[in-house]
Amino acid sequence: MLDLILIAALLSNPTVEVDPQVPAGVIANQGPTALLATEDKDEDEPKIDPKKLEATVELLNNAFKKGSDVVDKLEAITAAVAVPHEDVAKALAKGLKDKEPEVITATIDGLRQMAIPGALSELVSAHKRERNIKKDDDLFAALLKAIGAYGHPDNVELLADDMLHNSHRGTIQARVLGLGNTRCKESVEELISIMNSAGRKKIKPHMSEIALALTALTGSDQGQSLDRWTTWWNANKRDLEIDEVMAPLPKKLNAKWSKFWGIYKEKDRGEKREDRGDE
Repeated sequence: MLDLILIAALLSNPTVEVDPQVPAGVIANQGPTALLATEDKDEDEPKIDPKKLEATVELLNNAFKKGSDVVDKLEAITAAVAVPHEDVAKALAKGLKDKEPEVITATIDGLRQMAIPGALSELVSAHKRERNIKKDDDLFAALLKAIGAYGHPDNVELLADDMLHNSHRGTIQARVLGLGNTRCKESVEELISIMNSAGRKKIKPHMSEIALALTALTGSDQGQSLDRWTTWWNANKRDLEIDEVMAPLPKKLNAKWSKFWGIYKEKDRGEKREDRGDE
């Protein structure tokens, strides 16, 4: 067993506050700016105690040694999230090679929550190298969702690649809404291209997500009509500019967007608790 006292010490004094419900890139509907705005600014990077950094890396290295218990691995992953540093992300990424799907899923989510460029790099690297993840539809969908949560323009092609080749709905949804969270014109171009090239029959089951992604990017709501979106695109593609911050979505679309990304306001959580109490 790992040293649980060390884990408790790490968790009792986190370096930054992390909301496990809110992925990087969609915090407060800010698009990718929450991450990208600090990529090149050393003064904005979280200050981490060197001893805590060293202890966290050691904790992860011990957790992922051969024969380690799954519980130990999960506890180490939880501790790592509170220490967002490139060295921690690199050590945490070892969990992507684990044999247990539960550990892989937790690792993916941990790298998503860290919200630093180094963690995103590990996720993208896993997309290229970890064949076992790609063979598991649920794990692959989780990986794509984590990459899309960062909203980095460099990953537009990755998210759009072979969009409908895999019929797994979770995978397609992660690709589409990941593009919807990547606030650049290229995301819109890819979504429109996929929509028009796939054919009506093949695209129809996914028009709900595509329409949501396009509305999130453009602020225009053309419903789930392929024709209306095509007409809108032809009229606006030359002058289209994507705002850095996502405009408020219509109520129903916002509910679907928030549900997918796990965005819940404290007021909403309080209301849900009250409803359960009344019931």
